[in-house]
Amino acid sequence: MLFSAGVGIVVGILTVLGQEVLPGNWGSLANSGTAWLIPAFFVGGLGPSKLKAAVASILTLCGMVTGYYGYAMTIQDVAHSVFYILVWAGAAILGGLIFGIAGFLWGQDQGSKHKYGSALIGGVFITEGLDLYLHIDDYGHMLPVGAVKITVGFILLLVLERSNKERVASLLALIPVIVLGLIGYQILHSIT
Repeated sequence: MLFSAGVGIVVGILTVLGQEVLPGNWGSLANSGTAWLIPAFFVGGLGPSKLKAAVASILTLCGMVTGYYGYAMTIQDVAHSVFYILVWAGAAILGGLIFGIAGFLWGQDQGSKHKYGSALIGGVFITEGLDLYLHIDDYGHMLPVGAVKITVGFILLLVLERSNKERVASLLALIPVIVLGLIGYQILHSIT
């Protein structure tokens, strides 16, 4: 479990640094919820049970929140709202629970549930990319970033599955993932 929190802290710090290094709108790739979910997903994939995978992923994401805000506030001396820290800590708990179990399903289950893990991690990228297009008035300048996220989502799904049959099953599982993801993004837009 210490490994999970450590991974999270490192990724959180790298997020701050990545925002400084990547040019223009591409800095949003470093500070993206999807970028944070990848380590949480794979940490969950290492878990020996759903519960331990979820806890490990929650610790990973909470470590990211700690690393990101801790580095920004102490090293860069940038003030941040307690409200947003709490919002993202809450998102870390919920995201860790969901993506820890998804990672577990992908990493451990060779049966019918395997596809849900791949569909979820690929679908979250596709959903985040689509969200930029749906809010074109606010994010019109970031459409190339949205296209990259959508592409990465499909690539993840294709690479993470082991056969064409599993790829097709995962593609079908994407539909509810994208619908629910877009609803989640609407909720997130309404509170942040």
